[in-house]
Amino acid sequence: MKFINTIFRLLFRLSGFLLLAALIAAMVSPHIDPYQCWIFAFFGLAYPLLWLANLLNVLVNIRNKVMSKVILITLLAGLPLMLRHFGIAGPDRHEMNVRDAYTLISYNVHGFSDISGEHSVFDVQFRIQDLYTQENADLICMQEYPVRRNPSGGFNRNMNIPPLLRHNHLSWYEPDGIYLESVLMTSTRLKVQNQGAVFSPDIEDFAIYTDISFPKGTVRVYNVHLQSLMLKEERTLLNNSTTGYIKKSTLRQGWITAAKLRRAFILRAYQVKCLAQHIQQSPWPVIVAGDFNDTPASFAYRIISKGLCDSFKSGGQGFISTFSESHYPIRIDHVFASPQIKILSYERKLTGYSDHYPIEVRFSFNNSN
Repeated sequence: MKFINTIFRLLFRLSGFLLLAALIAAMVSPHIDPYQCWIFAFFGLAYPLLWLANLLNVLVNIRNKVMSKVILITLLAGLPLMLRHFGIAGPDRHEMNVRDAYTLISYNVHGFSDISGEHSVFDVQFRIQDLYTQENADLICMQEYPVRRNPSGGFNRNMNIPPLLRHNHLSWYEPDGIYLESVLMTSTRLKVQNQGAVFSPDIEDFAIYTDISFPKGTVRVYNVHLQSLMLKEERTLLNNSTTGYIKKSTLRQGWITAAKLRRAFILRAYQVKCLAQHIQQSPWPVIVAGDFNDTPASFAYRIISKGLCDSFKSGGQGFISTFSESHYPIRIDHVFASPQIKILSYERKLTGYSDHYPIEVRFSFNNSN
C-alpha cells in the first residue's frame, strides 16, 4: 500500500510539472517561428485551456509552496496573453451613437455551402447578402467566395443583384475557367482609389488590398485568408461505434492530422511575414481583416498585430469562437486596425450558414487622423 501511495504521489507531481511545462511552451509559441521549430505552435492552440488547467494546478499543489509559487508566477506572466483570448472591454455605450462611424463585416462564407444542408448555395448567397443589408455594412471582406464564369454557376450574376455594395474587388481567378474557385472579395459603398494583391514568392495570392477613400482620409484595407488547416476528414476521426478502445486507424489519422497542422503552421508563418512587410510599406493607415486560421497565441498573430489594434480587445467580451464547428473557443478570424482608427464595437454574429461566424466591427477615426 505504501508503494502504491509513493507511485501515486510521483505521478501526481509529474502531472503538475508537465502541465506547467506545457503552459510555458504555449507562452513562448508566439515568439518562435514555426519554420524554425514548429512543435511550440501545437501548445499555443491550447493556451486558454492550459492556463486554466494551471490555475487549478496551483490549488492542487497548495501544500507545495515552491511549486505553487512557480505556477502562480507563470500564470501572472501569461495573463496578458490570456487576455488576448478573453475580452473584458465589451461595447462602449457612449460610443454607439458616434457620427461618422462605419461598419465592417469580415466573413469566411465557405463557398456558400450551408453546413446544415438545409439551403442551396444560391439561397445562402442571398441570405448572406441580406445580412449585410440589415447591418448597413459599409465594407465587407469575404473569404472563400465562390466564382465561376460558367453561367450555370450563377455566383457572378447574383453578385450584381442588389443589395450588394457599389465596388467589388476580387482576387485573381481564371475568368474563362469552368471550375468553381474560392477567392477573396472586398465590397464597399465608398470610392476605391487603388487595389491589388499580396503574393508570396511562390505566386500564391493569400491577401488583397483595397485603398478606400473615407471623408477623413484614405485607408488601405487588407482582406486575408492564410493557409487553411485542411481538416475535413478529422471531423469523423472518432467513430461513434468505438467502445472503450482506440483503433489503429484513429492513431494513424492522428499522425496525419499532426502533419497537416505542422505544414499549415509553417506556411502561415511564411505568408504572414510577406504580409507584414507589405503592411509596413503602406502609405495609408490600414485595416487587416480575414480568416487567419491562427489563434492569438500564435506566431502569425504576433507578427501581424505589431503596431496595430486588435478589435476584439477594444470591444470583445468573454471567450469567443469564430469557428462554428468547434466547442472549444477558438478565435481564428481577426480584424486589426492602425492607431489612427478607433474601434467602437466588436460583435460576432451567430449565423449558421458557414463553418465560420461573421465578425462585425464598427469604427471611426481618431481626431488626430
